[in-house]
Amino acid sequence: MTTHDLTRTPPSQLRRARLIFFLVAVVVPIASTVIGVIVLLAWLPSLPAQVATHWGVDGADAFGPASAYLWILLAVGLGLPAIMAIITLAAVGAHWGGAARLMGALAAGLSVFATALTLGSLAIQRELPDTADVPGIGGVIALSFGALLVVGGIAWAVQPRVRPESGRVLLPKHVVHIAEGERVVWVATTSMPRAALSALLVLLLGLVALAAYMLAAGVQGGWIVAVVVVIVAVAMAATTTFRVRVTPEGFGARALLGWPRVTIPLDEIESTRAVDISPFGEFGGWGWRIAVDGRTGIIMRRGSAIEITRRDRHPFIVTIDGAEDAAALLQAFVDNREATS
Repeated sequence: MTTHDLTRTPPSQLRRARLIFFLVAVVVPIASTVIGVIVLLAWLPSLPAQVATHWGVDGADAFGPASAYLWILLAVGLGLPAIMAIITLAAVGAHWGGAARLMGALAAGLSVFATALTLGSLAIQRELPDTADVPGIGGVIALSFGALLVVGGIAWAVQPRVRPESGRVLLPKHVVHIAEGERVVWVATTSMPRAALSALLVLLLGLVALAAYMLAAGVQGGWIVAVVVVIVAVAMAATTTFRVRVTPEGFGARALLGWPRVTIPLDEIESTRAVDISPFGEFGGWGWRIAVDGRTGIIMRRGSAIEITRRDRHPFIVTIDGAEDAAALLQAFVDNREATS
């Protein structure tokens, strides 16, 4: 006899959700891109040898062959949605939710945005005698974003609203009992997996090398890359590792830099438990996240997490080793408070 895994979406709902996701995140981008390619190829004879490929504040400032738009369309209109669909299907697995639905809507909207922007940019350049006469692109951009919002909204609406069943509750290894007058504190650190930290470090080192080269060579814009390096370094230090504390006063978590941080006084806590979390399926990624259903949390990896139910607010979640014992200790503090009140 098999039992249903409570961390997964019911099979019938999962099949329907995946099917409609495939239609909006894969079929729509393919259809949109094919239409765009056909129209683009049909327009080639009526386009100048060199067309505007970039617009600045003062108008068109970069030019190239019309075929450049073909590669842009394929990359943005088909390539990016395909990557989004593959990552979603692989990362979410059987734990479907609002994050997967949102990714499907974004994939569909992005594909139509790319097609509208490509064809709109070329439409205003057809039959132009001189590339200097290229008009502004503001209207095309507005139309393209409008198409993204409309198609993305429709793609969101047609997908079923699936809520995964409650995550599997993880039981502590032993019963927590706090004697009167006893003060117990639980402290631990949660960090992103080593593979993710290594990838971020490689990215940071690459940006450092690029900034150093641009500044040393006097390349224009080198200071911008240097600023980006500083921002990325600070963001990594502020979001990749958190120190978590459970004390008789409540719950606290802070980054190594001291910010961001969260403090939940014991009086605001209704209950706490340890649950099994799917980062992408429930929160759409890793880091300090806000789920579609309103839950917030520090989501560093898949697995055990402390879930804190707060008064008049959405639950707060933090993934960490030993979540079972931490949640049991915090619940013991809550029970003692209620017993003495």
